[in-house]
Amino acid sequence: MNRRVLLALGVAVAGAVALAVVGLSSGDGGQREPEPPPGAVDLRPCRAVIAADRARDCIARQFSAVVAGRRDPRPAVERIAAAARRQGGFVLTNCHVVMHTVGRTYAEDAGLELATLMERLPRSNDPGCSAGFAHGLVTAVAPQFELTRPEEATALCGKAGTRYQRYSCVHGFGHAFMRLYGADLEPSLKLCRALGADSAPDCAQGAYHDYWFAVLGADETSLPDGAVTDPRRLCGDQPRDFVRGCWYRALLETRPEGLKVSAPGDLDAICDGLAGLQREACITGAAVIGPAAPAAQLRICARLRVASDARGCIRGTKVPNLLDRPIADHVRLIRRCGSFPRATRADCYRWLGKTLAVLTDGEFGRSGCARLAPPARGHCAAGARTIDEALVTFS
Repeated sequence: MNRRVLLALGVAVAGAVALAVVGLSSGDGGQREPEPPPGAVDLRPCRAVIAADRARDCIARQFSAVVAGRRDPRPAVERIAAAARRQGGFVLTNCHVVMHTVGRTYAEDAGLELATLMERLPRSNDPGCSAGFAHGLVTAVAPQFELTRPEEATALCGKAGTRYQRYSCVHGFGHAFMRLYGADLEPSLKLCRALGADSAPDCAQGAYHDYWFAVLGADETSLPDGAVTDPRRLCGDQPRDFVRGCWYRALLETRPEGLKVSAPGDLDAICDGLAGLQREACITGAAVIGPAAPAAQLRICARLRVASDARGCIRGTKVPNLLDRPIADHVRLIRRCGSFPRATRADCYRWLGKTLAVLTDGEFGRSGCARLAPPARGHCAAGARTIDEALVTFS
């Protein structure tokens, strides 16, 4: 299998951090005039193909036109995200993968360097358009790292503004490592492991995300000849601590057309014949392709009769879909854990306590868990205290 020979460019992470802290672009002395607002997002040229696979290329061109040439692309990315939410449908669903391409294109055209990466990464917890752009940027600058010191990736991501942004940065390096190694999982996962126990699974999820992109030929990717395309085969052969990440992205990216997940029996049918960790991880992936509303997902999970199935289902709750909602809505969601059987109730409170804390950069752990009655309050707080540990199954 072909592997690119990478030359480190010798860019110091300390320099990147220093520049990010003072908010300067290299060589500008901090004296540049403010940029004008970004232009409008025009999707009219894509209307004829908006429901077809080829629409992704058209949308990427239109989005790239909005960020092109800007010193700070983040206001343009925010405008794109708002336009995608208004458009909905195909555009919103595909915004993350489209913005991978937009981010890489921007970085290449702008000559983005590692030292100024942190100034361009979106300051948003949006897992769709904004996270996709961030992953594209990270992929573009990854060759500037000395790959014999991959822990530098963790050091750089550690300077991101929020816990979600740190997660997204690490996930982006999973994508990047796959591009550097031509979609070869083994060396990519080896680099992910070198990031440390709190980052490796989230990096690995990014690597699997890129692998399943390659299965589809999405985001300018392709698989080597003879590569495995069956999730059961691929995930069944993965290291135990990476199995959940493999399944989490497998079903999300390779979902058969017309497949719906609206009842416990749908989850069971998708994961039929699997056992143990493989089944639990599969159930998580199947839950992710279920209803968009986290509350509706939890209603399905609570009806599962097997405790391990219910735990796997809970891990697939799309908590990021509550990004712009008030804490009161978050509390209403986690209170639904009370409908679970005793065997899985605490697991539900802990997982949602953790992920809601990530979504709010710790605020839910400080003010949301306190609104619950004991013992739910304690389980929620225990989960919230683990936000700096690996997330493994999260978007």
